[in-house]
Amino acid sequence: MARIPEVTEKIIDPIVKEVFDSQLKTHGFVFNTAKIYAHRPTIMRGHNLLSQGVDESGLLNDELKALVCIQVASINGCPF
Repeated sequence: MARIPEVTEKIIDPIVKEVFDSQLKTHGFVFNTAKIYAHRPTIMRGHNLLSQGVDESGLLNDELKALVCIQVASINGCPF
């Protein structure tokens, strides 16, 4: 059970709506982390821009990004 409730009710904030719509279009669902970040839309925007910057920098290849995701999931006790 999550310690922080996810935002699932009707979305009013345009930043949150844009992110949710984008994730639905791309992945078919909204990430749980996005539902948490939705409590603070400006932080959500900053997080997304940081992630985009890392992805577009080309400094991390896909294999390294996958290894990082697996390690973080392991540290957090989550299946990947």
